[in-house]
Amino acid sequence: MAPRPRNAPAHAQEDPVPAVRRPNPRALLLDLTRRLAEEFDTLPIPTVTTAVQSAASATELFGDDVASSIETIEQIAREDLAAVKTAAAEQAAIALAG
Repeated sequence: MAPRPRNAPAHAQEDPVPAVRRPNPRALLLDLTRRLAEEFDTLPIPTVTTAVQSAASATELFGDDVASSIETIEQIAREDLAAVKTAAAEQAAIALAG
């Protein structure tokens, strides 16, 4: 076995331990926005984006981070988008009747 160079760290010869990766909050929100945009395809993408951002901001007000609150963020955004979709359908029905 060759001697270790003087400036090489001792752990350089050890097997690397895989680093624990924290979920990227931005990636989680982008993925959620994409999934909700596909589900609520009749709504404009900026509406979906705003709903997700508002839900994320709401959870952050309580001191929760995005990664641990993604299910709550999804639930809030989904409820908001369902309400917007219902309101848009009602407006469309009124416009057709009027």
